[in-house]
Amino acid sequence: MSDLKIDIVPKALLVAVDFSVGSRRALEMALALCPQGEITALHVVDTEFAARVEAQGVAASSEVVGKLRSRAGEEFSWLLQEKSHRPFDTMIVEGIPFVEIIKIAKDLDVDMIAMGMHKATFRVDEILFGSTAEKVLRASHCPVLCVP
Repeated sequence: MSDLKIDIVPKALLVAVDFSVGSRRALEMALALCPQGEITALHVVDTEFAARVEAQGVAASSEVVGKLRSRAGEEFSWLLQEKSHRPFDTMIVEGIPFVEIIKIAKDLDVDMIAMGMHKATFRVDEILFGSTAEKVLRASHCPVLCVP
């Protein structure tokens, strides 16, 4: 067998960020993999979650979305300060996370998507429908790097 080595460095990379440890690792990996390219860190405010909160009578959906957007902005500010050695773009959108990740990856024409993975859980919805990472893997037009 030959030692074939293919060196592919992405020119544009989308990092799906939910501010978990895994997504922070995915951002670190993206910064290392794409030293000269364009990196966009994307956070999706989950509107289905906001609707479920409203359905339970806890708070209005718009209020939940506003608070989640504000918190994401704060988290990105901290991340940008922490990673000041390597700038990257940030984006906050609203919607269903896996749908928005796929849509924005296509819109930005990225070479790769990086995202963190949560430890396996036995939630019924994930068993029946899959996690966000699995849905992105199945629907993506480009390679997906999943970081534990």
